[in-house]
Amino acid sequence: MRILLIAYFSPADKITGGYRPASFTKYFPEKGIDVSLLTSHQDILHDKELQEKYNIQSLKVARSIRIRKIGYKLKILALLETLKLDTFFFFPDIFRFWNRRAKKKGQQIINEERIDAVMVTAPPHSSFLMACKLAKKNKLPLIIDYRDPLTGSPYMFFPPIIKQIVKHTEKKIIKESNLVITVGEECSELISNSLNISDKKIEVIYNGFFEEDRPDLKIKKSNKFTVSYFGHFYILRQVGFEALALGMRKFIDKSNLKIDEVALQYAGKTSSKTLNKILEKTNMGEYFNNLGLLSGEALFKEINQSSLNIVLIPPKTSYTLPTKIYDYAFCNSHILLIGEDGEASRWCEKTKQQFTKVSMDSEQIAEELCILYNKWKNGSLEFGCDEEKIQQFSRRNQAIKLAEKIKEVLD
Repeated sequence: MRILLIAYFSPADKITGGYRPASFTKYFPEKGIDVSLLTSHQDILHDKELQEKYNIQSLKVARSIRIRKIGYKLKILALLETLKLDTFFFFPDIFRFWNRRAKKKGQQIINEERIDAVMVTAPPHSSFLMACKLAKKNKLPLIIDYRDPLTGSPYMFFPPIIKQIVKHTEKKIIKESNLVITVGEECSELISNSLNISDKKIEVIYNGFFEEDRPDLKIKKSNKFTVSYFGHFYILRQVGFEALALGMRKFIDKSNLKIDEVALQYAGKTSSKTLNKILEKTNMGEYFNNLGLLSGEALFKEINQSSLNIVLIPPKTSYTLPTKIYDYAFCNSHILLIGEDGEASRWCEKTKQQFTKVSMDSEQIAEELCILYNKWKNGSLEFGCDEEKIQQFSRRNQAIKLAEKIKEVLD
């Protein structure tokens, strides 16, 4: 069996959204499913090491869109997003301009290779529409993979008329698909409820971690109380990070801590301008360490050395299970979960991951930090998770589970 996998974001070593499809190309062949990958980034064509790492045997690239980069450079797209007009002009998202090129490349793959099904992972969700047309034209089964919801997402805004059009199109695509999957139980429920498709079962295939990337857990914790956040901000998470920074300031003042005793550190793609605004507002500049964009061994080392690793779950996002939570779990962490109860807190309980939950309020964050700091100082702060329970969330195990489900549905 061979499937055409459409995944805009790639290569996996640069884009978080690329790790999930990379696990499919890497592990599906173990269950007799070969993968022909269609992606947008040309870098991967010349990176033989990356192709070998993720077992990419068949590959075509449709050039990524340039309008997004130009739009931000001219500040037009940023203005449209601020006014919440971007989805009005770019239906259902700006990545739709990739579809025409990608559809041609996808048809080439189908013409050249014996393809048994079309699979698409999103965002960008405009890829769903293109994949559906390809599958329908060639009378092939369609597999839909939601890494994030579309019309049910609090991060997505559509004017009322546009939302109804998008929802109608999304619902039609789902009903025509042979298999729909997503990353967690609450995400599955959200998609089902927002589209009113309770009759359509949505399978849950978690994200996870690549076992071979697991770091040396003998690395010692920092001798400084280090609170770390890894990943970039969406608008809702920025509010959470501001609450964290302000809570830390209050905790530091109350505990009378010096620069060599405590630190708030960050690694990710959020702009320095955005970070500086938050630091200026909370007066946290002297205690802040910006690590830049980290990956691989350097990232895992920082996670492992941190006293607390932050997961932000803002209001309306209790369905989310951030990919970084898996990295934290196998890096001997104590997770400080700030925000809503939901998928993330239940996942920590399920894996017996050591975590503390606090609401997104700076006063309460400050109080909890005082408690955790004292535990850390006297050596009673606990780290880690249940090794046996976490193994089911390896990307290999999750990919094999999906491969078995695909064969069950399509055979």
